Amino acid sequence: MKLWNPRSIAGKLTRVNVLVSGTALLLAYVAFLGYDLYTLRADLIHSLTTEAGIVGENCVTALLFDDQQAAENTLEALSHSPHIRWAIVVRADGTPFAKYQRDPSVQPDLRKTLLAGQSREYWSKGTDILLGSRIAFQGRQLGAVYLLASTGELARRAVQFGLLSALILLVCFAIAVFATATIRDLVTGPLTKLAGTAQIVSKQKDYSVRAPIPGSSDELAFLVQSFNEMLEQIQARDRALEKSRNELEKRVQERTAELTEANKELEAFSYSVAHDLRGPLQHITNIAFLLQNVPGQRDESGALMDKLIEGTDRMAKLIDDLLNLSRATSTPLHRTPVDLSQMTERILGNLKADDGMREVRFLVRRGARVIADEGLMQVALANLLGNAWKYTSRLDVAEIEFGFTEDPKGAVYFVRDNGAGFNPRFADRLFRPFQRLHSQSEFPGTGVGLATAQRIIARHGGKIWAESNVDSGAVFYFTLPYGGEK
Repeated sequence: MKLWNPRSIAGKLTRVNVLVSGTALLLAYVAFLGYDLYTLRADLIHSLTTEAGIVGENCVTALLFDDQQAAENTLEALSHSPHIRWAIVVRADGTPFAKYQRDPSVQPDLRKTLLAGQSREYWSKGTDILLGSRIAFQGRQLGAVYLLASTGELARRAVQFGLLSALILLVCFAIAVFATATIRDLVTGPLTKLAGTAQIVSKQKDYSVRAPIPGSSDELAFLVQSFNEMLEQIQARDRALEKSRNELEKRVQERTAELTEANKELEAFSYSVAHDLRGPLQHITNIAFLLQNVPGQRDESGALMDKLIEGTDRMAKLIDDLLNLSRATSTPLHRTPVDLSQMTERILGNLKADDGMREVRFLVRRGARVIADEGLMQVALANLLGNAWKYTSRLDVAEIEFGFTEDPKGAVYFVRDNGAGFNPRFADRLFRPFQRLHSQSEFPGTGVGLATAQRIIARHGGKIWAESNVDSGAVFYFTLPYGGEK
């Protein structure tokens, strides 16, 4: 992990510690350097004050007896003080009495002098310090001595102290950075490993991994231990869920197998019953037809024969519908290109031929091509169109339309009519076998046709639904997953 990574806790801790340590060391450096300068300056002023006092005491006799040579000899002793640049003794009236010059080219400059009542004072002259001190004897002011000292030695010592302090500062800063890195590893090491473990769990969903627990018994160790315990709980929950899911899948497979077998047996039974009923029913129909046409028996038994033939016709239609329903779920699919538009036109033509007295307007959109089982789609469309034909039978002018709409998800086919319609509250009963929304006296039927169409569409991987209102016609929509070229 990078030392200065701003996104990591380690980087943030490092920056904070370095910033705090660096600021503290820098402030300490400035404080010590300032204090040293102040101390050196104070020592220099104290030294000048002492030297000025000594010079003043030694010059009392020279001032009393006006012995200028003695005063200059006294000032010559200042040559042993390398920081003194020049010195001058003045009389009480301010006139020069004696002077000392380390550098003859530098003349004493007394622009600043002691004021009345001042016994001692110092002034800064650029990088130098000028100190003035009164010379008195038995309460009498005899004159004053002025010393000009260079601060070069002070600056040199300050530079030496500054360099030494800077070196100490750098050493301390390096130690602080090293200590920061050590502390960072102690604090952020467990957190980094914990974050890595959490990332593995998040990306790989592997709850078997564990974060290493640090050797210390602090809050970090408690946090890592709690995190590992949470992973153990999640892993135990997942094992329990996996076990439950496997058991549930096993039970579902068993129930599905049982239901599949039961459905197969039921379909085989329905097909067998419907097929076996065809023969006896046909015999009943033939006998009724012969009895109906016996000479001289029409008046006595004709009405009964009519009802008998009507009943056998309804039963034959029911048997055909049951066989179609059975084939819709058991017959293997043979997908081929199918033109639903042409198929619709043929079915409507047959309906028109069976009842040519009705006035019905057909509207068929061409180009509805799909990949499907042609025989089963013939049954499904026949049921949907037959439904539309039946429920428009009471209209003077009926309208039946077949078409499709296209969207990015695929084509949606529909059969629309303007017939009796149905209550939308009972739409969920439309595709259940033997569930009818109209009475037999209103519109005869077996209640199997729409259920058969729904099973055929579902076997093709599509879905079917309807929209309607009472006396407002109905629209049956269905989808097929494999569309042909339009």
